Amino acid sequence: MALGGTNHVVGRDAIVHCLTVDFPRMLVADVALDFRGFTPNSDLVVVEETMRATLANAHDYRNDYWFVFALRGGLIHRVREYMDTVNGHRMVFDGA
Repeated sequence: MALGGTNHVVGRDAIVHCLTVDFPRMLVADVALDFRGFTPNSDLVVVEETMRATLANAHDYRNDYWFVFALRGGLIHRVREYMDTVNGHRMVFDGA
């Protein structure tokens, strides 16, 4: 993670901490999601979205994401997140 953690967020407590503590430190205002597509397929659901926000460094953030939700027994079992990491790094760390 961009905030000094590992590249995996595992377990309910870690996920809640990431969403309620880490994200608000980095994405400080105007967080908006534009859902662009949903593709359900049995026990997998793919979601395409664009996220926009104002970063802690006051720069604009805009990046495309794809999430793959694996379901087990009707509940989310695993989430894989894909994004343009070069674009994200540039906005967060280079301020462009």
